Amino acid sequence: MPRTTVDIDAPLLKELKTLQKREKRSLGQIMSQLLAEALFQRRKTPRVSKLHWVSRSMKARIDFSDKEALYALLDENTK
Repeated sequence: MPRTTVDIDAPLLKELKTLQKREKRSLGQIMSQLLAEALFQRRKTPRVSKLHWVSRSMKARIDFSDKEALYALLDENTK
């Protein structure tokens, strides 16, 4: 397994050492697991895409005050 040096804030190191004693595992194993979980969560979070809003003028297909035209259109759509 590769080795590296990592600077960790003191309160985090204290928590890691508490986990190490409780779980009886090495700091490297605990850190690897925690990093893997954090990276998995980051990948799982969906990326927000920008919304491209498209609008068009909606023209009336029929004059609703013309009952005959309305009935003709309704009859046409039931065929």
